[in-house]
Amino acid sequence: MKTNFLALLGAAMLCLLPAHAAEKKQPTELMHEIDGVYKHRFKNTMAVPGQADQTYESEDIVEVLPYDDKHLYLRAHLEFANGHTCDIAGMAGYEHGAFVYHDPTPPQPRERACALRLHVTDKKLVLTDRETPDAEATCRAYCGARGDLDYEIGREARSEIRYVERLKKSKAYRQAVQDLQAVESSQAR
Repeated sequence: MKTNFLALLGAAMLCLLPAHAAEKKQPTELMHEIDGVYKHRFKNTMAVPGQADQTYESEDIVEVLPYDDKHLYLRAHLEFANGHTCDIAGMAGYEHGAFVYHDPTPPQPRERACALRLHVTDKKLVLTDRETPDAEATCRAYCGARGDLDYEIGREARSEIRYVERLKKSKAYRQAVQDLQAVESSQAR
């Protein structure tokens, strides 16, 4: 009886190994799998009082660029109806199987600190600023009234970033580097 139990337990553990191994990719390996720019173009609407809704072309953009062996630069520009957007950029560190950007700006009283999580599945990049699906968004300050940072985009939308040098000279990237250096130096004290 004991031998059968151990044999069954061993077989069950072997079945779990491939799934567990896939989840345990090294941060650098995962970064290089997903680095690039992801774009999604779509028809959006503008509500005009007394008129039919007008349509216009919108584009969501997510940029992922490795910075070092533990961090990647993450920028998201998401568009919503009536011209509302979400714009956020920063260095995301690897934590518990995902890359997480922590806003270095202290939150306002009674607000939670902004944390944007980038989770990767086989088919999608998934962004969220909520600890659980029904929790309050933590990065509302980066979005217009109709926008939010719960977003998914297919990995097939990935393209190479052909403007890496220009991106690294951008104000958002330079600020992200400064913020990361400030956080790391304060943690070293």
